[in-house]
Amino acid sequence: MLIGRGLVAKPRLLMLDEPCAGLDPAAREHFLQFLQRLGRSKTSPTLVLVTHHVQEIMPVFSHVLVLRSGRILAAGRKSETLAVAVLSRAFNARLGLRKKRGGSAMSVSPKRGAVV
Repeated sequence: MLIGRGLVAKPRLLMLDEPCAGLDPAAREHFLQFLQRLGRSKTSPTLVLVTHHVQEIMPVFSHVLVLRSGRILAAGRKSETLAVAVLSRAFNARLGLRKKRGGSAMSVSPKRGAVV
């Protein structure tokens, strides 16, 4: 509802801070598809998405800024910046990253010696 009200004013910039937090899986997917459609619209405001979940970074987003402890770790085009080495450093974990239709999916590898 808040996003709808914000769009009525035709802003030039729309900042979304963890907009999927608390949404069930179906609502989350519907919202992400809405963002994709909105971002493709010629009258769309510039969209800034804050998230911890790479799978929420829809194809419409072209650039990524990765922070760690409040400092810039990497920034640039999504295709160059959204990489295993960068994300592993950002989350201080051994991660995997695979491209999937419509975006990326991240996985966490168990630490050596961890019981699974």
